[in-house]
Parts: sequence; structure tokens; C-alpha cells
Amino acid sequence: MGQFKAARAGNTLTLNPLAAAVLALGASGALAQDSNSDDQPVIQFGEVLVAADRNPAAKEKDESTVVVERVQLEEQQPESIAQALKYEPNIEVVGGPRYSNQAPNIRGLSGVRVLQTIDGARQNFNSGHRGTYQLDPELLKQVEVKKGPASSLWGSGAIGGVVALTTKNAGDLLKNGQAVGGYLKEELGTNGDSTETTAAVYGKSGDFDYLVNGSVSENDHVEIGGGETLENSASENTALLARGGFQISDNQRFDIALRHSNREEGVPSNPNTNVGSSSPLVERDITDQNVTANYLIQAGKSKYTSGAASHTTKITLYRNETQFDEFRPTMGVDGQNDSTEINTTGIAVTNATEGLGAQWVYGLDWYQDDVTTVRDGDNRPADMNADTDVLGLYAQADFTFADVLTLTPGVRYDRFEAESDQLTDSARDDSAVSPSFAASVKAAEWMTLTASYARAFRAPGTDEMYTQGTHFCYFPGVCNTFVPNPDLAAEEAQNSELRADFSFSGLVTESDQLTASATVFRNKVDNFIEQLVVNPHPNFFFPMNTTYQNVDEAELKGFELGANYRVNDLALGLSYGQTEGKDLSDGSYLSNIPADKWVLDLGYYFLQRDVKTGLRTSVVSAQDELPSEETRTFDSYTLADAYVTWEPATGNLNGLKLGLALDNLTDEEYRVAFQELYMPGRNIKLSASYRF
Repeated sequence: MGQFKAARAGNTLTLNPLAAAVLALGASGALAQDSNSDDQPVIQFGEVLVAADRNPAAKEKDESTVVVERVQLEEQQPESIAQALKYEPNIEVVGGPRYSNQAPNIRGLSGVRVLQTIDGARQNFNSGHRGTYQLDPELLKQVEVKKGPASSLWGSGAIGGVVALTTKNAGDLLKNGQAVGGYLKEELGTNGDSTETTAAVYGKSGDFDYLVNGSVSENDHVEIGGGETLENSASENTALLARGGFQISDNQRFDIALRHSNREEGVPSNPNTNVGSSSPLVERDITDQNVTANYLIQAGKSKYTSGAASHTTKITLYRNETQFDEFRPTMGVDGQNDSTEINTTGIAVTNATEGLGAQWVYGLDWYQDDVTTVRDGDNRPADMNADTDVLGLYAQADFTFADVLTLTPGVRYDRFEAESDQLTDSARDDSAVSPSFAASVKAAEWMTLTASYARAFRAPGTDEMYTQGTHFCYFPGVCNTFVPNPDLAAEEAQNSELRADFSFSGLVTESDQLTASATVFRNKVDNFIEQLVVNPHPNFFFPMNTTYQNVDEAELKGFELGANYRVNDLALGLSYGQTEGKDLSDGSYLSNIPADKWVLDLGYYFLQRDVKTGLRTSVVSAQDELPSEETRTFDSYTLADAYVTWEPATGNLNGLKLGLALDNLTDEEYRVAFQELYMPGRNIKLSASYRF
């Protein structure tokens, strides 16, 4: 494993020679162009819209990428990252009603099969039933989702898609000509008597800018639809974002961000269930810390995109430290203390350049995950010390012919290695090649047709390969134990997709605009990794072991429709998503597939656009495509959410913003398909902020 490892001493990171060489090549190439160019574009940091496409020179939203911007987040006031995406077709909120455990399910895949990034840094924490999204939505500038396999750019873990989160910076908040600013914000919610207090100060002095943004929030026990209280669902959370940027020259910028969050909660060990014998009460203290440094260089002037540079290099270094400290008060006289810590150290070098008649994006990723778990007491999973190293190289090009046809080939090579200190012969290494290809035709001024194919992979995680010890006990002396499986094969996906995008203007009036899209996809996943209970007891017939195994092929297919119409102060949106999942070995249905969903979105501005009101209605079908062993039923439901915002553009009240968001207006009692618990009921949320 040594050739891909970094040696750490305290907080110092020493790169291996290969990573250092590629890092230097990426920077030197851009600097060489920078020194020789007479017409240099000035960097406007924070202008990039689509981080999910890994193009640091991007200035426009990719049509296949969902972007939820800050204005939408303020309208909705989501309690979790997943909640911010719940209106998108074929995206569902899973993990139950406890917000800290929620995650998005994208086209039937979730968890470790959907890659999460924050400001370009991979977030690799995954352990048991513990939540993976630790960021407070209040600190976000935007949320992006790239649906479907994206391994040719992102590597392992992106077989279901990418959720790319971008935090705020001073440039997003400062008004024109403003040197120092800030804001205060208070949010109140009726469901669980939730409160959140947020404050920020930001500014710019010469070539230096800064932002400090913090929040404190808490909620009591959540009420599900119909008014029943969900016990053990209260939590407290603090979050802090501090960042500073320095404009080294017109074409070079350095930015460093530090994040810290701490959540305390008392929940079942599996938060998607109620407290019981197999899911005891756990007092959790979750600490998530990150430092991300970005160095951006631009050179030349693009021939293809107005205002963009012909060469851009972005170098990102990051370290994440996520720790779950847990206490089980019901386990014996003194209880049990557990600790789960995952540290990720990584480097990403991304280049966007022009040459050979194409626009290129290419680069390098290296990251290392260190996993340490300590389990207290008898009949528990064994302690684990394991690590994973991954090195990836990738390239993608856009060849455009006559402004009509664009061909986009791409390929990525990854090599990963893993090892556990507790198991002999546990070291394993493997590699994967992830190609992709897309062809886009501008068939008319109002229509673009795209066909794409992508292969992706997910390396097995340390939990899946190395977990051993007791899983749970039926009664004293009869327990189910974990069997490690370090020989697991990587999951492999092949996704084919057809997409049509339409854009019209002047249909009814001179100022109206209609955009629409239709997508058909088929994602075939081989070597699907599942947790299985096996080896029944000869007398009691209880399964005596739990292990992770590769199972037969899975197929996920479906389609998405969407349309948006804008005229003057009115905005209308309508979308539909449908996904079907089957096990190709026997034709049976897969679990965890989102139900069919319609979403109607209506928004209207009043009073010279100072006031905006909106209504979002989600109609979700019953999920009756169930595996044979599934005994639960998942009925249809309809949700109505509304919002009102008031933000005076002029006058003495300029800087004030008031918001009212109403979730689940009818207090519908509903359960998301394949989830154990029912979701929260009506919630009336008030917010007031003032920017100065």
C-alpha cells in the first residue's frame, strides 16, 4: 500500500512523489500560460455554477444537473440537505423522520452509492446506521445533483450520482461597493418547537476577503402526521464556517475554509426505527470538522465561452474528521461507550483547457480514509482500524462541430488499496477504468438531443469488508455474528441515457419563456453488495451470521419529465419521475426504489417583486412493486407545501427579509416507500433576517 500513501505527522501532509509531480505539472502549466498571455481574464471567485461537472472554468448550468440555489433554500427553509431536494423527480428523502439521519435516494440508489462533496472535498463518512450529511443547510450557497453514474469524473462511489454542496463566501453576500457586511437571522418552527439563530460577518479589504458564519439550532421531539409524537427525536446542533480568500494577482486566488459542527441527540441506534431490543437508545455526540484549501489559476482567453479563460487550474487540498461518540445507557449498570471516527485526507487537481479543437477537463484525485472504531462491552462488533488509499486520473473532452454536434468522450483510471489491522491477509488492491461518452445534437434553435453512456464503480467499504464480532443476540448464548469478507468485488454500473431539452420564448407574450426536458435512463449494476443474514441455527433456525456479499445483477430504469414556464411575475413548474428496479437473476423487484411522483410548483411575485408566494404540491403514487419478502404496504399520498417571502428592495427596510414556509399543510400521515417510520406532520416555519 505504500506507493499511494501519505505520511502524516500531526497535521502535516507529505505527498508521495507521483501525486506531487502531477500537482506541480498542473500548476506549472497554468502559470506558464499566465506569464505569456497579454489578455488575462480577472478571476471572479464564486462565479462557478456547476461544481458537479468538475469544470473550474464553467460559467453556465449544465442541463443535466439539478441546481437548488440559495433563494430556493431560503424559501423552503429545509431541515436537512435531503429535504432541499425532495421536489426533484426520482429523488426521494430516505432515512426516516429524524433530520440528522436523512439522505437523498437518487433513481433507486442512496448511501454509499451517491457521492457527496463539499466545496470539492469528498465526504466519505459511512458507518452502520449513522447519518452521513453533517452540514447545516444555512451555510450553503447551493446544492447540485448530477443524476446517474459519474465515475468518469469522480471515481468510486458515484454510481448513483453526485450531490455537490457549495458553501457561502464573502463574494456571494457583499453588495456592490460594500467593504463590510453581515446578517442576523432567526428561524422558528412549530413542529418540535425548533429554533435556529444564525449570524455572519463578512468583508473585503484590498485583495483579502473573509467570512465568519455560525448557527445554533435545536428541536424537541418531532410530531408525525396526525399529531403523534416521535420519541427520541430531539437534537441540538452548532455549526461554524470561517473562510478567507486572497487575490494573489488578477489571475490567481487562494481560498481556505474551515467548518465545524457538533450535534447532540438521543436516538435509536438505527434512527429509522423506534427504540427496541435490536435498536437500543443511544446518546450521540457528533463532531464534524473540515479544512479545505483551494488555489485557482486562470490564463488566456477562451475561444468557446465568453468571459472564460482558455486554461484554468484548481488545486484543492482537504481533510475531514468525523467522529461519533455514543453512550448506551440501557446496556448494563454502567452502560456502554462507543466511538467511530473516519478521517479523510485528499488532494484534487482539476484542469480546464483548450486544445486540439476541444475543451478539456482533466486531473488527479488522491485520498485516504482512516477508520477507527472502538466498541465497549460484550457481544458487540469488534474494534476496527482500517484504511483505504485511492488514486485516480481522469480526462474528458468536448469536441464541437459547426455549433451543432458535440461529442464528449471521457475516461478515468482508479487504483484503490485497503487493509485492516485486525485481520490477517486482509490487504487487497484493485483498479477500475470508467469510460463515458455523450453525443449532443442541436437539432433546432429550440431543441437539443443528447445520448450518453457511462460506466462507474464503487469500491467496497471497510465496513463491508472487515466488520466482525457480534451483530445482535436473540437471547443469551444465541447471537448473530459478523463474518468479514475482504474479497468483495467492486460494484460496477453501466448507464445509458437519452435526453431531449426544449426552449421556447414569445409563445403567448413577448416576454414569456418555456423550457422542458425529457430523460429516459437504464442503469445496470453488477456485483451489487448487500448485507445478508445467513447460516440458520440447526435447532432454532435463526440466521447465525451476517455478512456482505456480491449478488446478481440489478437493473434500474425509468424516465423523468419536466417543464417550466415563466411570464412576467408568474412561474409554473411541473415534473414527473418514475423508476423501476429489478433483480435480473429472477425478475423480482428491488427494494428502496422511489415511488412515482408528480410535483406542481407555482410561484408569483407581488408589490414590485418585493413579495413572492409559492405553492408546491407533490402527488406520490403507492409503491406496489415490492420484493416477495416485503410484508409492508406503502400507500399513495399528497403533500402541499407553501411559502411567502418579503424582501423590500428599497427604502428604510432594505436589508430585511421575512419568510413563512408551511410544510405538509394538511398534516398528512405518510410513509416514504421502504422506510420504517412515518414522516413529520405539519410544520409552520417563520424566519426573519437583516443584512447590513
